[in-house]
Amino acid sequence: MRLLEIRQDGTLGLTGNFMKDEEVPAYAILSHTWVAGKEVTFDEFIADEGHEAGYNKIRFCARQAERDGLRYFWVDTCCINKADTVELQHAINSMFRWYQKAARCYVFLSDVPTADLETPTLKQALRNSRWFTRGWTLQELLAPQVVSFFSKDGKHLGTRHELRQEIHEITSIPVAALTGASLDNFSIEERLSWSERRSTTREEDMAYCLLGIFGVFTYLNYGEGQNNAFRRLKKVIEEDLRESSQILEANVSQRGLSTFDKLSSCKAHYHIPFPKNQYFVGRKEELDLLNQKLLVDRNCQKMSIVGLGGTGKTQIALQFAYAVKESMSAVSIFWVPALSMESFEQACASIVALLKIGQVGAGEDDAKELLREYLSSDRAARWLLVLDNADDPDLVFGTEQSSGILDYLPESEKGITLFTTRTQEVAVSLTRGDVLELGSMSRGDATQFLEKSVINKSLVQDSEAAGELLDELACLPLAIAQAASYLNMNRTTIVKYLHLIRSTEQDLLSLMSKEFRDHTRYKDSTNAIASTWVVSFKQLRERDQLAAELLEFMSCVEWKAIPRSLLPKVQSEEQMEHAIGTLCGYSFASRRNDVILEGVEGKEEWYDLHRLVHLATRIWVHKYGDAARVTESAIEHVAEVFPTDDFANRAIWRAYMPHALRLLVTKHSCNVKDRACLILWVGRCLSFDGRIGEAI
Repeated sequence: MRLLEIRQDGTLGLTGNFMKDEEVPAYAILSHTWVAGKEVTFDEFIADEGHEAGYNKIRFCARQAERDGLRYFWVDTCCINKADTVELQHAINSMFRWYQKAARCYVFLSDVPTADLETPTLKQALRNSRWFTRGWTLQELLAPQVVSFFSKDGKHLGTRHELRQEIHEITSIPVAALTGASLDNFSIEERLSWSERRSTTREEDMAYCLLGIFGVFTYLNYGEGQNNAFRRLKKVIEEDLRESSQILEANVSQRGLSTFDKLSSCKAHYHIPFPKNQYFVGRKEELDLLNQKLLVDRNCQKMSIVGLGGTGKTQIALQFAYAVKESMSAVSIFWVPALSMESFEQACASIVALLKIGQVGAGEDDAKELLREYLSSDRAARWLLVLDNADDPDLVFGTEQSSGILDYLPESEKGITLFTTRTQEVAVSLTRGDVLELGSMSRGDATQFLEKSVINKSLVQDSEAAGELLDELACLPLAIAQAASYLNMNRTTIVKYLHLIRSTEQDLLSLMSKEFRDHTRYKDSTNAIASTWVVSFKQLRERDQLAAELLEFMSCVEWKAIPRSLLPKVQSEEQMEHAIGTLCGYSFASRRNDVILEGVEGKEEWYDLHRLVHLATRIWVHKYGDAARVTESAIEHVAEVFPTDDFANRAIWRAYMPHALRLLVTKHSCNVKDRACLILWVGRCLSFDGRIGEAI
């Protein structure tokens, strides 16, 4: 490879040939369209001859490289000695790699004027630019890490990333390919289609310009004609696929000028149990993060989406899966639920049948192993595996008595695995730091989701009522879907729904417990917000009794601003920390920043319970536990730790007060002495604070 060098005195000169990649210094590279008779050739540059227009492009590239801190740059017109057939052959076979390794690529659009990108004139000029119609510029668009576009006056128009949507509309190349996804994710047919509306000066170059797109090499034979050149291209692609142990399938269809029959790549297969969710909105940041880490940067092959039940983990995974399906035609997608070992085995058996691997009649137990072996082998093409609802650690990781699902998951450089789970422990154990923590929707996304979900769109026009409803539902997607279902079924208003929520706890429990149908959730799953966490509550009780007891206590007091010192005492600080960590790991509770209270030594943590978890826990305790006992124990404990009305305790009683008041309005019977003691000190502290009406 030969480069242009910006010398100390500002003049330009050619370097010698770098024979090894590791010898090549950082460089910029130019992409442009040739104008016959106006470019500067290798010999002309050596002789200081050539057309001024060609030198203007070279000087433009030099100035831009210097601005970017680069001393070297490459321009095809003068850096290749085309009179040397060996050098030309080497350059064409190396071109994709050279563009790929460049620190910067500058696209010089000689037919695009300088103007604001938002103006119709520039948009149309960009769309009509000759650069998008030439064969060689296809690899120059896709290979580099950073591509910047410039007008004919050298003004920056934007990067490939910034202009990705406009470029997609002009070229029909998927946005994923424009943002760095591996070209192996796209089928041979699709990659060929990107060149269909392009042309080259020499007909054979229509095949040669695609060598880098497919990662293959061949000799140049100008004069063989386009059909022969494409026939040889097909042959080297087939040989490359055979060497990679990939299967070529016959799928004959004509390409453009009948240059040759379209090549077949390994056919992608899809096992996705749900249709695309037409009601999905927002979550752009989350989807962008998945796309960037798994498909663009490719710095990890596994990621976990973790969050509270009902936050939309499955829906984000589903949206991501369909985005991959629509934009990466060579990637197979397999969706496997981890609800139970039986559901996992059934999905594996279905996928094995779909792929036609193994023997006919193989059992589900065999299917798990068959699928793992196949997807781990070189025979499999690229794939995305989604393991959904990986919530139970024993089911995922196994026990001393039985294997877990993890034992049957494939490992391959060609594969990507996406997990969804409610528990931080599972997420971190599966993918370490590659975890997407999912919370409630933003207010804007939640409003849009509500509007999309209700039949009567005018309901959302009452923005104040809609905002209050979303606050009550904590912008939780499942709760919004449940509320929208109720509004649709009963043809009622948001104001009336709010009235029901706020009237009595019994009405609230009834509303939150109503089931509704959702075709993007599993058939036998519970969709009501009040029951969706029952499985998690049961797991919590089985795995950490202390955490379950803390959650029961928290459900009796206010859901927010719970001081650590108010919680029931445990034998050791380590046990308390573990229990709190478990609640946070399930996303039931969250830690606030440390707060300093007068009268309390040092800082202490405060906690918030998700407001709908607060409600669901009370329902759970009422239905499966002993609500009267839990409430009585809570009153007894708070009566014991509630401070006297000594002024020194003022900060503490103010922190405890909302929780004590909530306990005192409970209708459960409890120990009269404990209740009286709590009433006494609550009343005296309220009186001290001047809240006489409440004290009485």
